[in-house]
Amino acid sequence: MRPNTKLGEIADIYQPQTIASTDCNSGQYLVYGANGVIGRYNQYNHEQPQICITCRGNTCGTVNFSEPFSWITGNAMVINVDNYRNVNKRYLFHYLSAQNFHNIISGSGQPQIVRSPLQKLPIYLPQIQMQVKLSEMLDLLGRRLKTEQNILDKYQRQKAYLLQNMFI
Repeated sequence: MRPNTKLGEIADIYQPQTIASTDCNSGQYLVYGANGVIGRYNQYNHEQPQICITCRGNTCGTVNFSEPFSWITGNAMVINVDNYRNVNKRYLFHYLSAQNFHNIISGSGQPQIVRSPLQKLPIYLPQIQMQVKLSEMLDLLGRRLKTEQNILDKYQRQKAYLLQNMFI
């Protein structure tokens, strides 16, 4: 699989306005920051779901997919493909989730990703029909994995409960 485009050619890449963490305590809209969902806010800055890449801190390079009507802070880089017809957002999310961003992360004390190297990131972009098929398959696998993880968590809690009661 060879790259055939650059991320900056198929997406608008930007950092939104950051809000204070003290403002993320209430509200109806999810707030996405350097650690995925970090709270709730009374406003949103993105109506559509967006791909977000953590661009500061120890989680630098983590890829998230926001919910509709969310606030995305400046601690995440937004990869917005809403204006690009031949790009499936879920495909690009899965593609970026599989990437290793270590070669574009700079800074030693405070790791960060800046826009310029991210724009040059090579992307393999098959025909839109193939992107849709791949994203549907990966979404299905992701849902299955989440279901299996929930079952495993329940078994582990049940085991802990039973062991605790055995030795009382």
